[in-house]
Amino acid sequence: MSRSESRQFHMSVEGANCERLYFEHLAKLINCSGQNKYNLKISPKAMSPLQYAKRTAYKPVDKRRGGKNLPYIHIQDIEDYYDTEQRQKFYRIIDEMRTAERTFGISYCLGYSNYTFELWMLLHVADMTASAANRGAYLRSINQYFNRKYSSLDEFKNAAAFQRLLDEFITLDTIFDAVRRAERIVDSNVRQNKKKIGYHGVTFYPDNPDVTVHEVVRMIFDVCEVRHT
Repeated sequence: MSRSESRQFHMSVEGANCERLYFEHLAKLINCSGQNKYNLKISPKAMSPLQYAKRTAYKPVDKRRGGKNLPYIHIQDIEDYYDTEQRQKFYRIIDEMRTAERTFGISYCLGYSNYTFELWMLLHVADMTASAANRGAYLRSINQYFNRKYSSLDEFKNAAAFQRLLDEFITLDTIFDAVRRAERIVDSNVRQNKKKIGYHGVTFYPDNPDVTVHEVVRMIFDVCEVRHT
């Protein structure tokens, strides 16, 4: 099978820079690796699930190459479940996913990070099973493990700075490491018998740390048949 053959995923993301750049970088890594059977075709858009589905779901697709037979993906943070505004924001995202499914006959899966995408990034270089007090608490770990001197998370999220970090630290090997470390977080939450909440088909732990971005990455690896050497 020629590696020029692709599998396409449709993806909406919350952030304008980090999530989009990360999954574009993932596609480049997979497609140049020689460890894949199929190339990854993905072009994440900073849109809500329903907005994205309205723009893309009506277009004809070749199901042999991915499309409506593969789930749509949305990447989202759970910023602070115990804050009413943030909780309602997270629920609205799930509601939009379900509306898009009913309206366009697609399926939508959610990859989230509690509190923030920075947790997923840190899992490429370190175990992060301890709870953080808030989103900003990750700044110290980012500076420590990525050898940076950011004064705020906004500096971390700057597009040029984030791309440099991807190029320096994020490889297929570190992504496989991140998947394993994310699984440890899930296992730790289960062992501690933490409270789990369900909403319209999505189950999650309201307390930090929790993450399912690795499930999205693992699905992409499986569909593109990426081998870990």
